Formats: sequence, C-alpha cells, structure tokens
Amino acid sequence: DYAAIYVHKSSGFSIVNNVVRDSFFGILVEKSKKGRISGNQVLGTATSEDQSGNGIHLWDCDNILISNNTVTGMRDGIYLEFVDSSVVKDNLSVKNVRYGLHFMFSNHDSYQGNTFERNGAGVAVMFSKWIEMKNNTFVQNWGSASYGLLLKEIYDGEVIGNTFDKNTIAIYVDGSSRVNYTENIFRQNGWAVKVSGGCYTNHFKSNDFVSNSFGISYNSML
Repeated sequence: DYAAIYVHKSSGFSIVNNVVRDSFFGILVEKSKKGRISGNQVLGTATSEDQSGNGIHLWDCDNILISNNTVTGMRDGIYLEFVDSSVVKDNLSVKNVRYGLHFMFSNHDSYQGNTFERNGAGVAVMFSKWIEMKNNTFVQNWGSASYGLLLKEIYDGEVIGNTFDKNTIAIYVDGSSRVNYTENIFRQNGWAVKVSGGCYTNHFKSNDFVSNSFGISYNSML
C-alpha cells in the first residue's frame, strides 16, 4: 500500500513530530514491535472510503505507543489489526470518513485520553479481549447509523470515565461479555446505550445519564 511513512519488521523505532499531508496511508507499520508514534499530524481531504487509506495503520505489531497525534480527513484515523500490548493515548482523531479508531483481533491494549470528534463513527472495537477504554471523549459522531463506541465480540473489557456527548448512539454493544461500564458520562445522545443479544455478565456502575433522547436498551442478560 502507498504510504508516506512505511515501517516493516522493525524493533525500537520512533516516528516523532512529522507532518504528513494528502497521502494515501499516512503512517503504515507492519510486523514490528517496541515502537513509538508520537506528536505527528496526518492531514487528508478524503470524502469517501475509497479515496484514502488510514492515518495511522498497524498490522501484526506489539508493544507500540501511539500518543499525541492528530489525524483528520482520512478513512480511519487510527487502525489496529493483530496488535497486542499497545497503548493509544492522548490523540485527536477528527473528521475521518469511517472511524476515529478501529481495531480488530487485538488483545491486552489500552486507549485513554483520546478525543474522537465528528467522524463517520467514533470507535469500533471488534473481536478482541482485555481492552481498557478510559477517559476518552466521543463527541458529535452523528449520522443515521453512527455511534460513539461500537463493541462487537469483546470480552473482559473496561469502559471507565469516558464522556459521550451528542452521538447518535453513544455505545452500541453486540455479542460482548464480562465488560464493566463505570463512571461514564452520557450527555445529549440519541441513545445512551444499546445492547443486543449474546451479551452476558456485564456491569454498569456509577454512570451519569443527562438529557439523552433514550437511556438504555438491553436485549440480553446481565
């Protein structure tokens, strides 16, 4: 894939304080470990998914820190697939066509302190285990089928201290179990939480629901 910055089979790399404009993929990292991607700006002008790749894209990596980056105008702001034991922290992902953050088949990861604003959808976390989602802001991810956070086939996760403001659906959950939702703020969303079938042993504690059109729809078992 065409990328402004491409890393392959590397260890101990750093990609710091770069500005990438009008690329297909911005930063593409494959089969690498123990790296840092920090302080970069990836700026695109995509208006549809087929016009652009992802801003920061990792595949088959582990122990990566992605922090303090700004990504806008790409397909997905940040994309992780088969990425373990990594941290996504203090990034701004805004006005991306599909997802602000999208990751699949990735375990033991944490994302915290990020802002996901006015993307096609905020964050999609799929087919992953032991994910910590803490102190993030999901704002104005709005559209006919949009959401702040999608959890699909997630197990043993933590959703703590996040703010969901003016999303179509703040959290949509499908087939996810043993997830704790604690001290989150849901403000002026369409739906605050929608839970579909196949979700078990989930816990909601000390969350605030303020001026949402609808609160919680739970079509499963606690």
